[in-house]
Amino acid sequence: MRRTAWATLAMSLSFLLGMIIAAGALASLGGKLDTASPTAAPLSLPAVLVTCLDPPAILLEIAAIVLIVIDSKKVGNPHRRLAWVAAIFFVIWGALNLGVFLPLSLVGSQRGSLELVRTGQMVKAGAALLQYAIPFLLVYGLSRKAPRVLLWSALALTTVGNFGVVALPLGSMGLEAIGAGGQEVYVPRFRVDYTSGPYPALLGMGYVGCALYMIAYGRLAAGLFRAGRPGCSD
Repeated sequence: MRRTAWATLAMSLSFLLGMIIAAGALASLGGKLDTASPTAAPLSLPAVLVTCLDPPAILLEIAAIVLIVIDSKKVGNPHRRLAWVAAIFFVIWGALNLGVFLPLSLVGSQRGSLELVRTGQMVKAGAALLQYAIPFLLVYGLSRKAPRVLLWSALALTTVGNFGVVALPLGSMGLEAIGAGGQEVYVPRFRVDYTSGPYPALLGMGYVGCALYMIAYGRLAAGLFRAGRPGCSD
């Protein structure tokens, strides 16, 4: 189970990078997002964080999924079945983002269609629900007692908190015309105050959920490295 042990560490690092991106972007914006403001420029801190840290976070997640799926044959069901479901969820998530969200956003931006752009954003938000479940499914079959409580809590908090933060602004989203390459295109315009309304609670839920995932994975990794068998972290 060494591959699974290293995979749990890789996923934990992916969580950490995700938290750095989210917290760094929020802090740099002062808790308020306006995509037309100077902070939304290509070289703003949020853009730099996403550009530099998001690809390695995704690669670490892919590595974790592959390693756990490969190692799952040593454990059998239900862990093997759940690990494969997690892998399938990741493929569907990627397909929805690349095959639905991006084309709808591109066509909507070219045509100035708010409905197409908003539909694309809704697809992206819906696909994110699959992402929230992947770390739960990957190791639930290996965990017992306390780690399972952590996993269930992490799943609930990240799903409600992160989905709420992503989905709520869609109702007030607009389009703004800009000049690009001699042509006029339309880009989504968001104005969100994350310091008011339900956002502080939702953000807190998302951060706590991510932290719980990291704790659960850390316990499991420690147990696997120490004893070389699943469930030993208990």
